[in-house]
Amino acid sequence: MNLATTSDGTNHQGRRLSRYRRWQARKRAELQARHTRSATRRLARRAKKEKRHATQVNHRISKEIVSVARRTGRGIAVEELGGIRERVQLRRDQRGTLSSWSFHQLGQHLAYKAKRAGVPFVEVDAHHTSQRCPRCGHTERANRPERDHFRCRRCGLAGPADVVAGVNVRDRARSAWVFVTAPAPSP
Repeated sequence: MNLATTSDGTNHQGRRLSRYRRWQARKRAELQARHTRSATRRLARRAKKEKRHATQVNHRISKEIVSVARRTGRGIAVEELGGIRERVQLRRDQRGTLSSWSFHQLGQHLAYKAKRAGVPFVEVDAHHTSQRCPRCGHTERANRPERDHFRCRRCGLAGPADVVAGVNVRDRARSAWVFVTAPAPSP
């Protein structure tokens, strides 16, 4: 699972965070089975600790992304993922993963750190970013036969799906940035 992927192909993986959350879930189940007041207090402390850990991971990722953008003189664009929990239907075993995915917090960290560093920041529409070919523009669900792989049915472009989506987000941000920074038309 990648927490963030840049258009350059840099992946910020969440494997360690996922492993930590699974370990916490096992410990939580053990404590919940006890049904004691001390177990309830320990559950509350564990929940806070897990939340602090995820926040620290998001801070570290956002700090690295902003520093690279500042050093290279580029901006940051992210997908606007508001309402994703209501739009998608998942199997029962996937619901906990989606609920603990802190994309909003990562976006907030990126926004305030980019503003502080003077790096342009924009949110773009996430519609079909992982199914659209950045070379020919062909959009089809079959372009992404597996979660991790992208292969355009029209022109044959292939690569990691997250990197292709990152390139599409970059391209959308460039066109959106033109509208944001364009001078107002004179009457």
